[in-house]
Amino acid sequence: MWLGRLAPLTALIILCVVLVFDLNTWLHLVLMTIGISFAITAFTWWWWVIYAVKDIFRLLNDANKRFADVLNELKSIKKEYISRKDIKRR
Repeated sequence: MWLGRLAPLTALIILCVVLVFDLNTWLHLVLMTIGISFAITAFTWWWWVIYAVKDIFRLLNDANKRFADVLNELKSIKKEYISRKDIKRR
């Protein structure tokens, strides 16, 4: 499960932050928690946006290809219709 991988790494990062920044009061702990929360949110949001834009680009590219196929089909139908119309006139 993902929690088994994420929990030890998170605990290790928290311990490193507490030791490196010498967080010894509740105010320091709260301020560091708020800062890290904002950083994690920004990082996660950035990657979500990157993947969303990639998916939108792929969707538009597929729609463009399908639209080109439809246009080609319509052109061939138009040619076939004109050729049948000319045959009926004779």
